[in-house]
Amino acid sequence: MEIGSEFHYMIQEEGKGVQLPKGIEDYVYSFSGRTAIEIILNNISIKKVMLPSYCCDSMIEPFRRANIEIEFYSVYYDQGLKVELNIRKDTDCILWCNYFGFSLEIPDIKYFLEQGGIVIEDITHSFFSRKSYHEESHYLVASLRKWEPILCGGLSFSKVNKLLYVPTEKPNTLFLEMKRNAMKLKKKYLEGEKNVSKQEYLQLFNESNKWLARNYSNYSIDKESLQYLVHVDSEKHRVQRIKNAKLLYDGLKKHSDIKFLFPVEKMECPLFVPVIIKNDIRAKIWRKLIENEIYCPIHWPRPKENCESNLYDIELSLVCDQRYNERDMKRIIDILNNK
Repeated sequence: MEIGSEFHYMIQEEGKGVQLPKGIEDYVYSFSGRTAIEIILNNISIKKVMLPSYCCDSMIEPFRRANIEIEFYSVYYDQGLKVELNIRKDTDCILWCNYFGFSLEIPDIKYFLEQGGIVIEDITHSFFSRKSYHEESHYLVASLRKWEPILCGGLSFSKVNKLLYVPTEKPNTLFLEMKRNAMKLKKKYLEGEKNVSKQEYLQLFNESNKWLARNYSNYSIDKESLQYLVHVDSEKHRVQRIKNAKLLYDGLKKHSDIKFLFPVEKMECPLFVPVIIKNDIRAKIWRKLIENEIYCPIHWPRPKENCESNLYDIELSLVCDQRYNERDMKRIIDILNNK
């Protein structure tokens, strides 16, 4: 059976729901992570933002659409994840990004905060962590589709005031139907139904993702996804992710071509296990996994903007989510160790 790629349709396991960060003044569910950023931008007034040079273009897009001047601070790999945050005097906002569910401290920005600077923190990767955000942040955003099998979902949080702007439009029904059908078809395919074409559900996923990228503005979350999130057993999923990730760390620690982006001690709750593959063999290893029906993403495709980081060329994200168990992790390990 294949490992990774998009979530298939799954029966909800009853629990206490996703745990929202504490110390929040206001929050709102939305259509996507892009929508979550848009909500914050519509509730503040800024002219220039600094974003991490290692990020997804979807994080940049809402700032670009709002005609906000964008500059990048350096995030790169050098025996670990490194951040060089030199804030320009004309900057009135920085976006801080947590990576993959591992702890990473913000550099000293006291001077920036004292001058009235605004910090937006993207907690997508740390959403299941016990400590999901930093004290310096004023606003938080998250995309939830990376954690659970939902049709859509984002969250915006304010630590300082009420959010006056909130989405007013319901999600497009055609999009929801397309995404739901893709997830259900994948479930049938994984269960071995002969009349289901893999290409059919892949095409539906592709079309729904393209639609979302173009049409995220002013949409709220759908009822089905919201009900899933408020009732899901997220703690069970958190525990399984950590267990799976530790198996990968232990099984790959002696691999000569693979280095971990973070030490295991920095792990809170992993979205993926990010590894570094040098010597220009990442593509070879990636293809080897695909040939064995293991679909691990690369974070990220280079954005449209001119932002530089060596991580785009050497990072690979190993799957460790709650869909999988020890047997699945051993399969990933065996394939990677079998040179």
